[in-house]
Amino acid sequence: MSETVKVAVRVRPFNSRESNRKAAVIIGMTGNSTSIKNPENLSAEPKKFAFDYSYWSHDGYKEEADGYLSPSAANYADQVLTCYR
Repeated sequence: MSETVKVAVRVRPFNSRESNRKAAVIIGMTGNSTSIKNPENLSAEPKKFAFDYSYWSHDGYKEEADGYLSPSAANYADQVLTCYR
């Protein structure tokens, strides 16, 4: 019997340490394609990967008073909606 595995990736917002260090966004997503740039050579061609699901959550949100990050852009995937897809 053959079984399949679905693979999903999610890019989260920077944490405070990453923000304080002024980290660069090296991940890009278009549909189910995810690209990763080499942080030591940002002009190099990025590596590309395909996943069953790719969820962008790095930006495109508004922080609510209770700490919830609600979508403010069409490409933003919050954890609540992501869990039920």
